[in-house]
Amino acid sequence: MRAGLLIILLLQVSGLLAQQHQDITFTAELSKERMLKNSTVEYNLTLRNAQGEQLTPPEFRNFEVLQGPNRSIGTTIINGVATSQMTLSWMLQPKRIGTLTVGAATVRAAGRTYRANSQSVEVLEVDTNALTAAPENFLRVEVSTDRAYVGQQIILDLNLYASVNPISRNMVREPDLDGFFARPRRRFDASPVGVMEGGREYQRRTLASMALFPIKSGRLQIDPYRMVIGAVRLRTNSSFTRRYTEQIPVNSDTVYIDVQELPQPRPADFSGGVGTYTANVQIDRDRMTTDDALKVVLQVVGQGDVQRLEAPTPVDEANWNIYDPQVTQEEFLDSPSGMFGRKTFEYQLVPKRGGEYTVAPTVTYFNTDSQAYVSLVPETFGVAVTGGSGQKTYTIDTATTADEALTLLPAPEVTGRPRIERNLAAQPLYWALMLLPLLLGGGLIGWTRYRQQRDARDPALVLRERAGKVAAARLKDARVHLQQVEPRQFYDAVEGALLTYLRDRFSLQVADLSRKNIQQVLTEAGADRGLTDRYDRLLGRCEMALYAGQDSAADLGETYATAVDLITETERQLRP
Repeated sequence: MRAGLLIILLLQVSGLLAQQHQDITFTAELSKERMLKNSTVEYNLTLRNAQGEQLTPPEFRNFEVLQGPNRSIGTTIINGVATSQMTLSWMLQPKRIGTLTVGAATVRAAGRTYRANSQSVEVLEVDTNALTAAPENFLRVEVSTDRAYVGQQIILDLNLYASVNPISRNMVREPDLDGFFARPRRRFDASPVGVMEGGREYQRRTLASMALFPIKSGRLQIDPYRMVIGAVRLRTNSSFTRRYTEQIPVNSDTVYIDVQELPQPRPADFSGGVGTYTANVQIDRDRMTTDDALKVVLQVVGQGDVQRLEAPTPVDEANWNIYDPQVTQEEFLDSPSGMFGRKTFEYQLVPKRGGEYTVAPTVTYFNTDSQAYVSLVPETFGVAVTGGSGQKTYTIDTATTADEALTLLPAPEVTGRPRIERNLAAQPLYWALMLLPLLLGGGLIGWTRYRQQRDARDPALVLRERAGKVAAARLKDARVHLQQVEPRQFYDAVEGALLTYLRDRFSLQVADLSRKNIQQVLTEAGADRGLTDRYDRLLGRCEMALYAGQDSAADLGETYATAVDLITETERQLRP
């Protein structure tokens, strides 16, 4: 018996040790895949979830080591799981052209030796003619596809390619995106990446990302984005060197998307969905009487515009009374791969007679991957129905408002002889009618001047004055979700209200609504350190709730009060 317990204990311990070793990783990475000979590349070695010793870095035979090793240590917590990492970095410059390799590295951790594989980079000769021809900086709109169907999701990324280090960005003009339903995305990779374009090296950074859904067919046009970036320059004369900021205009090109209608003929049960979807269905019982109502909940999730989805017919109408379903959930969820939609229908079905019935809701949509109509049958249920007593056990509101009939009332009888006033000038009505044109003319002139003054106001000033009201209206949505104890929708509404308020209050672009940039904008506007830190903590709390699963319902009231107080304090400290 004791021997058996000892064996079990040893197996458990070995399993825990194996799991611990599985969590330890040691990786190598070069910051570029292609580069010019006169440029530099960063080499990183990262050890996760362990304390390392006996590190053996590679020999940088083909590179000059300009800087390093630099050491950094950090910890991240996701869903309550902590991950630690230590990174060593070197700044390298290639000695020659060609495909150059940085060899493998090893380290000892938790009693084992871990190895990071070798990395390679392609080094190109500097082409002076290509450098002269290639633009120094440019904007580019990059779309996931330039051929799509009506309703298909298209991811648009606005990328800045810069050979300078921009210290400021100011969006001058954004396209109207006519012909598209657009959803801005907040969760995209905005970190700079080194790339080669036309013989020149650039730092590519995604400034904004959107999910576009075409609402009509034809060749749709996306007009250019126009932006001004600021770059630090040096101006030297005979006595001194001066730094100044150059304002550089950059524009994107016009982009065209060819959109076609969905193939004909469409299935009779087509739901309107375009994209890729999954479905889930639940029923509340499998045995019932004709006095009962069957509750069916159908949830559809996928990469597509769920607003286009219509409720399918879940059962045979010959055997069931089908009442109009309720949409209990309709939302968009951001992800690194695109925008996901989720829509939930809730049905109440009443059987017309007893019998054995099949409940199998079918969702038919157009799959953009296979370019064909697909029917989803998530699950099939059997329901046994017996006769009832005639006493309903359910309540369904089917009341309709009847139009009030138009009736003509008889005219009242005229009693007595009508009296005609001879002296009209003595009557107030006479003078009122005489002065009415003058009053209307004066009012029209005053209204015209008011509209001219209003239209001449700075739009940014108008947005700043309205920012508090707009934020208060957005926070009303958060209050509704607070009362209904819906944590995810609540945190999404709070985050959206704060970002919208800050965007309008400080005339920011969507791409500038990062936590770091928000702190800088508030500080430059005169906000104290406490206010900027509270914004950062609250936005961080929303991010953890939305994207790390830490959406405890216990914190909703405190979060709502903090959001209201932040907006109030911002208006007090930073008066327009």
